[in-house]
Amino acid sequence: MNEPAIQYYHELVSKMDTSALAEVSAHFINELREHKACYGERPLSTFLRPKFVTPAQLDLIKAACRVLREAVVKVKEVIFARPDFMAQVGLSEGERLLCEIDPGFSRLSITSRWDSFMTESPEGLTLKFVELNADTPAGIAYNDVMSDIYLRLPFMVEFRQRFNVRPFAVRAILLRELLDTYKEWQGNKSGRKMPQIGIIDWRGVSTWPEFELMQEYFESQGLGTVLADPRELEYSHDKSGRGVLRAGDFEIDLIYKRVVTNEFIEKLDEVQAMYNAVKNRDVCLINPFRAKLVHKKSLFALLTHESHQHLFNEEEQQIIRAHIPWTRRIEQSTTIYRGQRIDLCDYIAQHKDDFVIKPNDEYGGKGVALGWETPSAQWETLIKAALDDFYVVQEKVPIAREKFPYYDPALRDLQFAELVVDLDPYVFGPVVGGVLTRLSASSLANVTAGGGSTSTFLISPKS
Repeated sequence: MNEPAIQYYHELVSKMDTSALAEVSAHFINELREHKACYGERPLSTFLRPKFVTPAQLDLIKAACRVLREAVVKVKEVIFARPDFMAQVGLSEGERLLCEIDPGFSRLSITSRWDSFMTESPEGLTLKFVELNADTPAGIAYNDVMSDIYLRLPFMVEFRQRFNVRPFAVRAILLRELLDTYKEWQGNKSGRKMPQIGIIDWRGVSTWPEFELMQEYFESQGLGTVLADPRELEYSHDKSGRGVLRAGDFEIDLIYKRVVTNEFIEKLDEVQAMYNAVKNRDVCLINPFRAKLVHKKSLFALLTHESHQHLFNEEEQQIIRAHIPWTRRIEQSTTIYRGQRIDLCDYIAQHKDDFVIKPNDEYGGKGVALGWETPSAQWETLIKAALDDFYVVQEKVPIAREKFPYYDPALRDLQFAELVVDLDPYVFGPVVGGVLTRLSASSLANVTAGGGSTSTFLISPKS
């Protein structure tokens, strides 16, 4: 659907002479570095084209996310109501402890990101979500800053004479959601109408540049903001008895949590200040720890299992079938797959090319095994090991690939790389606020695993 736009953009890049292209590429990468669009020291992209989505593609994403949100809310309600459902989530003891904390507002996940692949065939568009990041979705500030840099590329300037091009301003939506949730929050108020924000993660993580970008944006909107390691925080009570969480002399009313919950649990003895402030509802935590209930890969098994379909209305069932790949916890059981009852472990062992094995809760592609790239003996070993842990098996989905231009300094010439394209919409309640695009030469499109990213733009032809 957007092939003519891609072809035209590539023509604009290709017609530039080599020396000028080298200069544009070097300037582009330097701008990424100067504006902190880096994962550690590595610029997030060397590719000279952003990802284009059409109104029809965005409409499909919005429609699917809207209905899936309602289905996930129903799963959440059943999890709280039925202990057997809670057990199917696969929480650790530490996660159960944190999930018992009432966050002071109703929503489990204020900011989340669905990870997906969108492909096109003569039959139409196919959109398959493969994970939901409801714990600490990253990339929002990177996405906005990179968009500004892409818009200044000379090819994009010329491209915009023929196409309408709209970037997604995701930080503004995120901030609106943070402030709206803070108003709903029922904690002990500091007396400040607008909260002072703490962006909290381990000091020195590779995504720290993004925290700096987010701090700059929050402060530009008039909100005091501090970056801090949870081990650096202090918690005490003032003369009135109000609990106060501090980073140095800075009082924190709202935590924009970027520390991964599992890592927080591992160091729980070292982060008691933040833990107690959240537990006593003296600070508003976003996302709350309870987001883990729908962050786990097991969510997809809860959505797709035949025994749970009665929870969903007809529209929700239809959207689940269309956009959520068949997923099951790996255990000795029988289940329905494509209308047939199967012995789960035997079937996935014999049909490895059709499946992916994932740990219930990891990030960065850690522990993911792609059946079509895994030797049979190793695959069977993984299945046996999964029986003693919590892993899921998920049906293989069509993987999207596109060509992206880049300048190769070694060859001193323009090159095109065919890359896996991971399309990841940011969702805030019922609102799709933007789309992160991740690129990879391998089947795992993940920045942590060595991939990169590019900005995403909504485009349409000019009349």
